[in-house]
Amino acid sequence: MSEQPKVAFGPGSFCWNELYTTDLKKAAKFYEKVLGWKFVPHGEMGGYNMIMVGDRAVGGAMDISKPEFGGMPSCWGYYIDVEDCDQTVERATSLGAEVMREPADVPEVGRFAALKDPAGAAINVIALKQHANEPPCPVPGDFLWVELLSRDFSKAAKFYSQLLGWQGIEMPMPEGVYTVFQSKGANAGGGMPMPAQVPAEVPSHWVGYIHVADIDKSAEAVKAAGGQVLFPVMEVPNVGRFTQIVDPTGAVVALMTPAPM
Repeated sequence: MSEQPKVAFGPGSFCWNELYTTDLKKAAKFYEKVLGWKFVPHGEMGGYNMIMVGDRAVGGAMDISKPEFGGMPSCWGYYIDVEDCDQTVERATSLGAEVMREPADVPEVGRFAALKDPAGAAINVIALKQHANEPPCPVPGDFLWVELLSRDFSKAAKFYSQLLGWQGIEMPMPEGVYTVFQSKGANAGGGMPMPAQVPAEVPSHWVGYIHVADIDKSAEAVKAAGGQVLFPVMEVPNVGRFTQIVDPTGAVVALMTPAPM
């Protein structure tokens, strides 16, 4: 049995997952069927739902069908915990990032901002009022990994290293080199250059991996619920089996059954 890798938590780690969808009702119905998630309206934030696994929130969902969102397509967004949001944004712009949303407060949660890294991938940063004090232990329904696919990976990796102090650990793979981003010696996420088979119009982006108990059954459930499986289930030895899917509103996310530890 192999030793389980250390997982980053607190500042420098991913801490929240958010679905931006053009049809909240349709998306909720899909994910409830495929993953057993429950979408619960947030009483203080109109058009926002908490995504629940049992009594735990694993993410949020926002209705972007209104005109003020400018025709934004459905997608998933990811948040990195930082010590100071404003300082991080200032540092990010000096490193070539674009500010997509200026720092703003979320009452009782923290202060966040939306950025686009120098290679074009959107990412959110948030200075939480209460940082995680222990590593996550993902179970089915939880996000367990976030991965960068970049049109200029070397530029992006340098940016995140300078901004967050991440160290990139390169791992040779059959398809090329994969980089694991480490924060304080623990795994925070990963990334690689955009695969050649991805259509040219797809920009650099982060994609989250959701833990499922049986990837094959989940892939079939995706199809039955009106979603699309982007490619046949693949296996990474000692890591797990995965695929990427598109929900019925157009948002892309990955599903994975981790390898036994």
